[in-house]
Amino acid sequence: MTLENAVDRVKNAGVVAIFRKLSPKVLLPLCQAVVAGGVKAVEVTVESEGAFESIRAIRQLYGNQLLIGAGTLMTVEEVKQAIEAGADFLLSPHFDTALIETARDLERPFVPGVATPTEVVQALRSGAEILKLFPASSLGSSYLKDLLGPFKGTSFIPTGGITVDNAAEFIRAGAVGVGMGSSLASKTEIDRSDWDSIQKRVRLAVERIEKAKNGLV
Repeated sequence: MTLENAVDRVKNAGVVAIFRKLSPKVLLPLCQAVVAGGVKAVEVTVESEGAFESIRAIRQLYGNQLLIGAGTLMTVEEVKQAIEAGADFLLSPHFDTALIETARDLERPFVPGVATPTEVVQALRSGAEILKLFPASSLGSSYLKDLLGPFKGTSFIPTGGITVDNAAEFIRAGAVGVGMGSSLASKTEIDRSDWDSIQKRVRLAVERIEKAKNGLV
């Protein structure tokens, strides 16, 4: 997959399902549930137990049919490990030029977290094609809309506190997609392996976001 193709696929994914601090035992069946619900991209945060092994397992299961991201990256070494494990794109909660440059050298998109106009400018100048607005729920969809005034055309994926109920607001404000974690799959549902309930909620989120992207809600 080329860098340009990966960027386009991330922008068009709509929902990035975030798997944070989950054991490998539950991560694969959870991944199967969210994919069955319509998700086209997932993110495994690297502070999760066996994160890199989980990325390899998801890659083996889905091949190139699913976009696999590695998130909460803090060091250049973690970026290299994630790419070696098979990650298609990389994410962090913050802006770090070294991480972006390393990912680009290895032909992978890097999505840095930003929260201010200054960070937006710095990230774009460093070569980031997609930005993660974080923490999105604290900043709000109106904040994103305001950012897109001077930064029209910038691709944002808001993350942090995004739910089935507020996701469409961020799409209407101009986001190309959203990152969603525990709001898609609660700890209780995961603990009792209630994959059906998770799949239904994911499908609802995907449908609402697609409608918002098409101007139907």
